[in-house]
Amino acid sequence: MITIDAMMVCLDLSDVDEKLVAFSRSLCERLQVRKVYFVHNIRLYELADDFREMIGDLDLSKEVEGNITDIVAEQFGNITDHEILVSEEPNSEVILADLVKRYGIKLTLLGKKMSDRGTGALGTKLLRILPCSVLVFPETAGFNIRKVLVPIDFSDTSLHALRLSKDLSDQLGLELEIMHVYRLPTQFFPLISEEEAVRKAVEVVKVKFADLQKRHPEIAVVPYTLVRAANKSIAERIALHLEKGRHDLLVLGLRGNNPLPMLNLGSVPTEVYNSDIDVPLWLVYAEGAIRK
Repeated sequence: MITIDAMMVCLDLSDVDEKLVAFSRSLCERLQVRKVYFVHNIRLYELADDFREMIGDLDLSKEVEGNITDIVAEQFGNITDHEILVSEEPNSEVILADLVKRYGIKLTLLGKKMSDRGTGALGTKLLRILPCSVLVFPETAGFNIRKVLVPIDFSDTSLHALRLSKDLSDQLGLELEIMHVYRLPTQFFPLISEEEAVRKAVEVVKVKFADLQKRHPEIAVVPYTLVRAANKSIAERIALHLEKGRHDLLVLGLRGNNPLPMLNLGSVPTEVYNSDIDVPLWLVYAEGAIRK
């Protein structure tokens, strides 16, 4: 059974907050979540001088906390133990990463606007710095999750995401599909036909799947789909398959923390996050992959 000791919900005081809090309630109703932290950081340095003069001696933190309290009372209620944390720090990424370590956060919930309404820059930074798994909820996503897609590349990272997806599907009675996107070594096309290259590539991947099913019998009954990247990126193929299969949740594995932050995510999760997919995206770290 999937148990989340502590979950953090990052709010930005936008119109996405209500949906995000409501989605966190939906998660708590379906999974065992012991405590939820609703957090917001006020970056005072971004406030214009005229706004500072206007608020005067007003306790902005208390006002923000009151606003969040109202949203939580309306959209979350008392479904599980929760706490509201409001801070005033110049760097939101640093304070949120500190909260993850301080409270033992296992999963962070982030809202995401469509690209025409926001850059997503803060979200990308958080994905690189937060030492925990992250569940991204696009503003256009729905709460009703029935079908899960988990793309794998046979790495330990993606196999951890597969195990979580299988546990989640078993626990909630969801439909699960495994996906693998392959590329052809085009430099050999002058020597062999494209048709023969496709046949060989599919043959190799099927052997890998057979070996995976032998080592993990519990996934033997899970259907898998092979998709050729062709003239598109792996992330683009994943997005197209999501839409075609009408999946409601995408699960991807993340690499462990690296001394070079730019190398943490991997190119596919980064590209998927920056695209306008309209289903929740669960980016999963294996416990042992995170350097405390």
